[in-house]
Amino acid sequence: GDLQRRILELVRKPIWAYGWKSIRSRDRFCFWHAHFAGGEEESRSSCEAELASNGLAAPVHELWTFLAADILKGHEPLRVYANGHTYGVEGYVHTDSSDEENYFTTIYYAHPAWEPDWAGETVFFSRESVDISRAVFPTPGRVILFRGATAHAARSPSRECPELRICIVIKSQLRRDRA
Repeated sequence: GDLQRRILELVRKPIWAYGWKSIRSRDRFCFWHAHFAGGEEESRSSCEAELASNGLAAPVHELWTFLAADILKGHEPLRVYANGHTYGVEGYVHTDSSDEENYFTTIYYAHPAWEPDWAGETVFFSRESVDISRAVFPTPGRVILFRGATAHAARSPSRECPELRICIVIKSQLRRDRA
């Protein structure tokens, strides 16, 4: 609806910087990134006030507010940003945290359209083997939530894909007074 349209307007602005890596010390290649709020990767401080005060990111704050009333009830945001992938821009297998209990990742697919031949799935890996345990098709407007300790990767869009694969990412934890 209206929120989806306003998020799309935001991510179509010149907000992007190229050079982000999921794991800086290991990944060879980079992807597109836009930071909205939050500290370094290890930060466990809420960035809710920073996100609320970032006027540019108002639609992302509204997304956070919507999710915090539903699937993220009791959570506080730690980092909020967007990632972008084009053909040939691979994501590497990684985890977002070693915290098994209280660190979560939420992904909102913000691109306007997606076709099966465009690839770009988010894949999750089994703990017991190197097999893919689940693949999530990046349907526009879809939200997925998983524990940050889950190994996953963003797969590159195919050569057929004319769109930027855009994810709004919210890293969160249960509020300390609830944990």
